[in-house]
Amino acid sequence: MVSFQQDKCVKCGRCIADCVVKVLQRDENGFPFMPENLEKFCLNCQHCLAVYPAEAVECNGRTAADCQPLSPLPKPEEMAALMRQRRSIRRYKPQALPPEMIAELKEALAWSATGCNDRSMVFKVIEKSEDMHFFRQESSNMLKKLLRFGILQLLYPRVKRFLQDICNGEDVIFREAPHMIVCAVSDKAPCKEADPYIALSNFDIYAQTLGIGTCWCGFAVYAFKFNRKMRQKLNLPKGYKTASVMLFGRAAVEYRRATAPGNFNFTE
Repeated sequence: MVSFQQDKCVKCGRCIADCVVKVLQRDENGFPFMPENLEKFCLNCQHCLAVYPAEAVECNGRTAADCQPLSPLPKPEEMAALMRQRRSIRRYKPQALPPEMIAELKEALAWSATGCNDRSMVFKVIEKSEDMHFFRQESSNMLKKLLRFGILQLLYPRVKRFLQDICNGEDVIFREAPHMIVCAVSDKAPCKEADPYIALSNFDIYAQTLGIGTCWCGFAVYAFKFNRKMRQKLNLPKGYKTASVMLFGRAAVEYRRATAPGNFNFTE
């Protein structure tokens, strides 16, 4: 529900113009309002709250006082440096991150964009070393079993490069990372394919600013898919499936330079 304080409203119409689902209208006196029959179509995107010059809007219980003030954005060269210097980290220090730093990373997810402003994603952050040990041990046992029956070679022919590592009990999936974040999505989400990757991309970029290394872990997504015990350990809500996984922690490697630019093809 969106409501307006008429004593503060300047009748500029910006909220009406910026409402993508067009649930805001003008009354006979020119004030914006939301008809009751249109409330169900509101996306709760808070664009009306953000665009309005005065503090007259309340959007589903949120007012201007609840909003973050505008602040300077990174300069283009700073953002470009961040993108150039970001690396996938596969060697981690074993020490866990401080709880307050993990809390800061979690908070950054609150601003992730989602299709239709659907906020139904569920995140599971693995903070305890004993939990990471469980996932490492369980995935290692699963890989060895798949190897014995020849299933792994069929699913992933290039696994031959890792056969000896797997047999030696090396953590080829979680890379000894002290933490990981799992993003799960409902089958009913309107943009279930894109939303998890957008969210963890935000997590990824923000982690770099804190000096935290990250790595996308597609192997873990498959591990959760094939291993019931690992899924049970996550304890996701009914109807939710693991969609993307990211490892994170302090890097045990220091890179001295950014890499050369990659090659992409552009069409006219």
